[in-house]
Amino acid sequence: MKRGFTLIELLVVIAIIAILAAILFPVFAQAREKARQTTCVSNHKQMGLATMMYLSDYDQTWFPAWVQVPGAENGHWFFKISPYIKAGTGATWDTYTEQARATEIRICPSGIARAFNYSMNVHICPLIWDNSCPQGPGTCYVVDTEAIFTHPAETIIYGDAVQIEGWDWASSANFCWWPSQETCWDGGRFPAGDNDPLWDRLDRDVPRSVWDPNRSWNPNLGYGQVRYRHQRMAVFTFADGHAKAFRRGAVKVPWHWSITATREDEWVR
Repeated sequence: MKRGFTLIELLVVIAIIAILAAILFPVFAQAREKARQTTCVSNHKQMGLATMMYLSDYDQTWFPAWVQVPGAENGHWFFKISPYIKAGTGATWDTYTEQARATEIRICPSGIARAFNYSMNVHICPLIWDNSCPQGPGTCYVVDTEAIFTHPAETIIYGDAVQIEGWDWASSANFCWWPSQETCWDGGRFPAGDNDPLWDRLDRDVPRSVWDPNRSWNPNLGYGQVRYRHQRMAVFTFADGHAKAFRRGAVKVPWHWSITATREDEWVR
């Protein structure tokens, strides 16, 4: 005589499936994020190669994260290396289209939205904010060459960055002067360890409800910070062109950001 499953047997099977799902789903999520991190590392390697090609063509002279020259549309770093990248955005904002972003390597696949979400080290070719600029403050910059870098293999150039809804989820072109500091430009402490509550304010994407930079300017609310979006890891490009992922808290400040330091504790540009 045939009989079906009893209620107890069905409940046991359902419980077993639920337990297996609870175990496997996080594993699947981790594997997917690891694949995205691998893609992000590949993006950074290509950006590093494009940057090295740019430097080769311009006598080893660097470019700033951004510079606002009246009448120019391509003052941001990502446009400088566009001619050396075959896919994605071109050399002006007009080319920053949805179709171009679909193949763009300057966008991390783990980002909250498909928009530019890498930033550049602002210590390289910093802007000049005084009247010595012929076209006004912020329209010229210090010209740096390869020769000024004291430890290029350990100096960050680009990295995963916080995205800001007020800029259609794009990131700032540049990082803070010393990223992961409590206040972006005014100082403050750095997180003491990976679980420091300060990370809750620094390592997050910024919705318009928290800060809309188009209406008010307060860079301490998310501007220019590193985003450790790969399971508390972020990917960086270094000044010698290589790329590497760092766990949150492992970046050495000021060493990994300074371009002229000779010691890890030297607070120089």
